[in-house]
Amino acid sequence: MTNIQVEDLSAVRKKVTFEVPQDQVSQTLEAQYKDLRKNAQIKGFRRGKVPMEILKNLFKEQVHSDTAKKIIEETFELGLDEKKIKPISVINLDQEPLDPEKPFVYTVEIEAPPELDVTGYKGLALKKTVREVKESEVNDRLEFFRQRNARLVPIPDTRGVQDGDHLVVDIEASTDGEAIKSLSVNDYHLEMGRNFYLPDFDPFLVGLKLGEPVTITHTLAADFPRKEFAGKLATFIVTVKEAKERVLPELNDELAKDIGQYESLDELKKQITEDMKQAYDMDSQSEVRQQMVTQIIEANPFDAPESLVESRIDDIIMGARENLARQGIDMKRFPMPDKTQRDSIRPKAEEQVKAALILKAIGEKEEIQVSQEDISLEIEKRAKTLGWSPDFLKDQLEENQRLDDLNAVLLEGKIYSFIEAQGVVTEEPYSDEKAETCKEKLGESE
Repeated sequence: MTNIQVEDLSAVRKKVTFEVPQDQVSQTLEAQYKDLRKNAQIKGFRRGKVPMEILKNLFKEQVHSDTAKKIIEETFELGLDEKKIKPISVINLDQEPLDPEKPFVYTVEIEAPPELDVTGYKGLALKKTVREVKESEVNDRLEFFRQRNARLVPIPDTRGVQDGDHLVVDIEASTDGEAIKSLSVNDYHLEMGRNFYLPDFDPFLVGLKLGEPVTITHTLAADFPRKEFAGKLATFIVTVKEAKERVLPELNDELAKDIGQYESLDELKKQITEDMKQAYDMDSQSEVRQQMVTQIIEANPFDAPESLVESRIDDIIMGARENLARQGIDMKRFPMPDKTQRDSIRPKAEEQVKAALILKAIGEKEEIQVSQEDISLEIEKRAKTLGWSPDFLKDQLEENQRLDDLNAVLLEGKIYSFIEAQGVVTEEPYSDEKAETCKEKLGESE
């Protein structure tokens, strides 16, 4: 029977020494030689008939190495199970030379979850922000939809171009009679007032009419990229080929139907109100949970396992890169973060790892579990949002092996709810300084 000794190096690092009895070592070694003998092909001997002494002389180093590996494979996990240790990662493995006349000794340094007896999670003083949706906020949202659904129509013949118009222009640029190729363009699209072509250039275009070439003089900036033209007076012959203005739709039932599956403007307003209220509630919930995490970590200091922290840093980085990729950004142009950048993420990753371990410990201590009914209700809720049947969504989750993820999310939510129910919650009105955070969340949902 393997003798196992455990030495705690820290709350999350352990040194485990395995001493495998000599008789087990010799038996495993002999079995390895017998397996080798069955297939060994050595000139002068039939397969399976090579004398054992010859095999030991020729293949001793290889067989001893294979035997040590096999012994470790057979004893490592069983030994940790016996000691009720669940390793996160193996940091180092050190083994003595294998000798058939002696016990085989190897030492493994591992990281393991800390044994937490979490305290201080009951009776927490928590502040919950309460925010009501204002009519003005709903109106701002409606205006956003109007702006997003604006149409571009030709400007009236009776007026020239003005700020906000969208133009297609030809521009011939020159200075001292020499063409400036980098500024000479055809079918150039610009939006009046944005100064896409050159800084402070758009005001010269105000009032221009379609199809009428106009000559404009303008001094180029002192830091113009082509040094030979920098600071010089340039001539621009501008012809407006197209000019369109943005026309906002009326705020009515037709707009609501264009935006989505809404039968009326009132229905759209109701949905906007519900969405904003949900965003505000989620923001408030996130703040409360952060308060819980901060207070419980302070009450239960411990070192987060480094391998989990590194893994969490990787997850944060990959999540950010995937989000940028979804926005159409070519990630090949951006190298992976270096050590300095990873270290800047580390505090956040450490907190998230500690929070996960603490919540797990609280859940086990309080015997909080997710029932099948909890899972079914959540699947029904999500299916309704997606417009799917619950059975179809469940099949998709099972097929993609995401049911465990769903269970983890629900369990975390139940643990947070338990801590909140045990705490002293004080509601406080919303302050305007948090407005930008909520607006950003609403914008991300579009």
